Amino acid sequence: MTAEGWHRLLQITGAALGVPAAAAGTFAAYQSYFSTDVTCQKLRNDIVSIMEKKVAPETKRSLLKKDVTEFDKLCGDADPEARIIFQAAITEHPADATHADASAGASPQRAPRDSLGVFGAPGSKDRYGWVAISRRQSGSWVPNFTGYAISDTSLPPAGTVLSAKIMLPVWSEPQSAANDPSKMHSRLPSGACVRVLATRGGSGRLWAEVAPASCS
Repeated sequence: MTAEGWHRLLQITGAALGVPAAAAGTFAAYQSYFSTDVTCQKLRNDIVSIMEKKVAPETKRSLLKKDVTEFDKLCGDADPEARIIFQAAITEHPADATHADASAGASPQRAPRDSLGVFGAPGSKDRYGWVAISRRQSGSWVPNFTGYAISDTSLPPAGTVLSAKIMLPVWSEPQSAANDPSKMHSRLPSGACVRVLATRGGSGRLWAEVAPASCS
């Protein structure tokens, strides 16, 4: 569960303990929150499973469209990194992918592949790339990796091995507030490990240039 998720859980628990008269309403909020969380996790798993199927690109896009649309509506704001990966998966070219943060100034360049490969997979030519190691949310930094106490004043040094907490897009260069889908070349699965090559700060996201690494 994300830091935001734990925060909301603590709020719900505190309300239930401190205001007994509101227990029924609190339980409804608890039920609604976890129902959405479970739904998002199921959608995420189903989408990734379809993305990994060895079928024709047009068939894959057809199978993905309904679940990706539902994920975007229910879960996209809470998981923007997964949203841009999933939207790329249902477009003819990843460079056509758009989301709520995209701007009209994005590059029209088309990427040469139909879908995003897994960063560091056997046979992959993507041996390094940039990932957002933390993002600013509600005024606080939310790390996307474990393995180092990441903050805007404490970036991991070169050589640090990090493990992804969530699935993330891998970019050819750090992105500004508006992502350029043509710069996204692969995806890093949840639980995958990377080795830090360099880091860079930012106003909304903290960045690291990384290479694939063993988790052991």
